[in-house]
Amino acid sequence: MCKVDDLIAEYGLTAPGSDYDSVDDYLAKRWTGTDGRTSEGYKKITDWFNKRVLKSIYEKYGRSTVSIHLDREYDVIVNEDNIQRAELAADLEGDGMDIDELKKTLVSHGTIRNHLKNCLEVEKDTQSTTNSTTTTREKAIASAKRMAASKTENILPELAKDGVVPFADQATVDVEIRLQCPKCDTRVPIEDAIKRGYVCNDHMTDPINTDPPNNSTPDLSENTESDENDSHHQSDTTMNSVPSSQTSLLLSLLALGATSFSSQSPMLIDSMLNTA
Repeated sequence: MCKVDDLIAEYGLTAPGSDYDSVDDYLAKRWTGTDGRTSEGYKKITDWFNKRVLKSIYEKYGRSTVSIHLDREYDVIVNEDNIQRAELAADLEGDGMDIDELKKTLVSHGTIRNHLKNCLEVEKDTQSTTNSTTTTREKAIASAKRMAASKTENILPELAKDGVVPFADQATVDVEIRLQCPKCDTRVPIEDAIKRGYVCNDHMTDPINTDPPNNSTPDLSENTESDENDSHHQSDTTMNSVPSSQTSLLLSLLALGATSFSSQSPMLIDSMLNTA
């Protein structure tokens, strides 16, 4: 038995609803998508499992398990950099719980991965899943670029007419979306971030994913996750996902000034932001 099995037994975890025979059945079907729903990546499955464990612990100590509170406190528990951590630690201590011990009780993405592959021995069609997810991402990125280019092109005639940027209406708009690390100056094109699997290797790694896999073979299914997210350092720009709101992505693009002529006119960026 692995840590996942131990926690299922210790806290008497059960499947969510009658469509699944057990927690293991739920984990396997949610990861492979064999229950008729879109398959989920390790992160979402890990978060679901950990929250079930946390809920059981809270119930044992008489603490509220209302979903909105549980979700918020879970994020604080697993993210040691969260500014609310000290406050929550004191609150949990009042109920007889230690925040660091709670985090140690929870499992990492690697533990869930090993449980699925080695304990449950399940596999999924990574090629079809990856192809489908990749196509969706590419379409979303392309659409965001078209939106940004369109808004930019709409104001070029006015810039040329007012003399702000002479002949701006004859310029070609070239849009590139870059993702920036919130802690340093690292900036990379979103396509590169998706390809290599991270924005900044120094500051945007996953602190909870500390358990090493049983082998070093790359798992293509990891690239199908939408995370919106991914994080315990989960920034709004997730490394392996495209933002759900194209408008937000557009505004981020404009704020970074990622058009071919943005360096020529700071006023242009202000105008674009005001019209977005």
